[in-house]
Amino acid sequence: MNAAVAMRNARATRYANWAADALRGIRWPQVRGAMVFGLAAWAFASLINLQSLRQFLEMLPADRLLPMFAIDYQIKAFVLLVAIVIADRAVDEGAPRRLAYIAAAVLGCAVGVLLGELFSWAWRLFVLPDRWPASRPWLKGAGAPYYFAVWGLTHWLLVGGCAVFFYADRRAAKKTQAHLNAAELDRIRRSKLALESRLQAMQARVEPQFLFNTLAQVEHLYESEPNVAKRVLNDLIAYLRAAMPLMRSTSSTVAQEVELARTYLDIVRVRLGDRLDFDIEVPSKLREVRMPPMMLLPLIDHAITYGLEQSSGSGSIRIAVQASDGRLRVQIADSGAGLVPETGAAGIASIRERLAALYGADARLDLRRRDAGATHALLDIPYESAP
Repeated sequence: MNAAVAMRNARATRYANWAADALRGIRWPQVRGAMVFGLAAWAFASLINLQSLRQFLEMLPADRLLPMFAIDYQIKAFVLLVAIVIADRAVDEGAPRRLAYIAAAVLGCAVGVLLGELFSWAWRLFVLPDRWPASRPWLKGAGAPYYFAVWGLTHWLLVGGCAVFFYADRRAAKKTQAHLNAAELDRIRRSKLALESRLQAMQARVEPQFLFNTLAQVEHLYESEPNVAKRVLNDLIAYLRAAMPLMRSTSSTVAQEVELARTYLDIVRVRLGDRLDFDIEVPSKLREVRMPPMMLLPLIDHAITYGLEQSSGSGSIRIAVQASDGRLRVQIADSGAGLVPETGAAGIASIRERLAALYGADARLDLRRRDAGATHALLDIPYESAP
């Protein structure tokens, strides 16, 4: 018996704490909504009882009668607000939703009518003059409180009950939408992680062939020109320090990519000597524009590997970055045949695969032949300002 009593007391304490927390959580927007609802309910009741209201106003002063009705409806609305916020808390704690809001509608309306009628009785007794319409004798005397209570309860159950269930339906819809939004955000986050992993796997395959060529050249130079070999090795170390973080990243800037390309071309020029000449043109306003990492470098390496290194003469590479119409365009012009459309190397295929993963059909890589045996690559992607 003592255990059962203790359990009931604990349950009652828990419910009291829920109610207290719910009341402390009431905010001004909720209070304002209750006030607006009370005024709207009063206007609705006045409209459907317009004839009776006119008879009242013929016998009673409007400046005393109308405030009574308005305050009465505000009391009912605020009591209903309290019932709703307690039901909200109960539902959040696991109570059956339908049962909680039915209880809120019935108890909120009943308590609101009780408190409202107590106020109206006192107002009629002490504020209004004793001049009720003669055609309605039940509005005064011993039966008046019962009449007002019964009429008020039936009317307010209709209005307040509809309001509670409309609110409950809207709240459930919002919670469902919030769950859907959270699920969609989680799906997007997982998709983004999967895409980043996929991009990083693609970027890992973009490792330029020149690394192996440069290491072999360093080994050869140490036998013939140790000072030059040391310079190349130092440049290679500096390049790798700059390149490795970008290979693991999914975002970069034009400035970073161009600087990486410049470092690479400096290393290649040490290895190839006067056979290579290059020029890079980047407007200062485009240096912080975003672009995917490791897109520019494989194109340059591809041009040198399939162009300059396949010939015995000299060659040049020109890099130009432009922006217009919401697009970022990176052009690489090769004086040889390193960027011919027929070249089906893995580096070019990997760039196109990454572009498709990042932008879908909104980006492209074009390889074209130019006059006098030269070739041209155009990387066209959406313009994205750096955050």
